[in-house]
Amino acid sequence: MGEARAAALQAHAAARDAPEDEARAVARASGHAVATAHMADHSLGAAAYAVMAVKRASPAPEADASGAREEQWQRERLPEAARELVVTAQEQRSALGKWQP
Repeated sequence: MGEARAAALQAHAAARDAPEDEARAVARASGHAVATAHMADHSLGAAAYAVMAVKRASPAPEADASGAREEQWQRERLPEAARELVVTAQEQRSALGKWQP
């Protein structure tokens, strides 16, 4: 647990130091993915920041469509039994502005 927490904190520190938006989003996705070891809700952050990274790495006219494809790809891979719960939690957190670069 301690190693996972330290890795998550290092990833978030890298996000603060990253010069590009997409690099910050990738670092935050990584930090949340590692932090899932101590709290399952962090998986929502990993997914959200991965979508954000894809959008920011895409050319402006394609960014929203690229992000939507990434989000759809993620959701299709969720177990059927958990999909509605995860999607609802993602939408609630997104509406609250929880995902910031």
